[in-house]
Amino acid sequence: MVDAPRPRRFASGRAELPSQQIFQRDWQIYRKFIDNNYLFHREAYACLHRALTQHEPGRPFSFLDVACGDAGASVEALRGTAIAHYEGIDLSRAALDIADHTLPALGCPFVLNEGDFAELLPLRSEPVDVVWIGLSLHHLRTAEKRRVMRAVRSIVGEGGQILIYENTSPDGEGREGWLERWQAQRPFWTAFDAAEWDVIWDHVSAADYPETVSGWRALAQEAGFEQMRELFVAPSDLFRLYAFD
Repeated sequence: MVDAPRPRRFASGRAELPSQQIFQRDWQIYRKFIDNNYLFHREAYACLHRALTQHEPGRPFSFLDVACGDAGASVEALRGTAIAHYEGIDLSRAALDIADHTLPALGCPFVLNEGDFAELLPLRSEPVDVVWIGLSLHHLRTAEKRRVMRAVRSIVGEGGQILIYENTSPDGEGREGWLERWQAQRPFWTAFDAAEWDVIWDHVSAADYPETVSGWRALAQEAGFEQMRELFVAPSDLFRLYAFD
């Protein structure tokens, strides 16, 4: 077994939030999303696995997992790939503590950083081959997304890529239309009680900012990526998975 290095931890302004308390309050709700596949995590991470095995097959790569959480889904997607080094970033110390016990299964060195990815990525200079952002970039407004994507472009190099699975609206739909379609899922998400749904809706209505398909394409071009490929559309059409090369 590879003797993985202990996590490096970086503080940031927003990392001073009571992450343990937030984790304990919200983790069970998020687990219901995952366990019931309401956000189509299974399909998205299966798509990520295919992309990682098809992009320069057999060539070892480094992987940066942005807002990695407990890294459980990423570990499954990375099994059977040529992963050579894993790095994760997340605000939640509690989630990173779980990831610290999960990641040795990959059999490669790993590093975990505690902090706000929007603050840490623009400060980063170490190169990486693949960057993955799953359902986290949508918390930023468009200008902040552009800043993060430019930072990622500067570290992936010519042969690298970024893959994102994020809130996406069809062209012509505004944020209110996307939120209406999210709220329309309530009758189908029966695992949540009324109090849990209130927590979910308070978060989504306050903090989720989808981009349109054309909006993501413009952000990719402005960040310096040459092409955008759509790899997966969630059956709800609330989320789409893109690869930027």
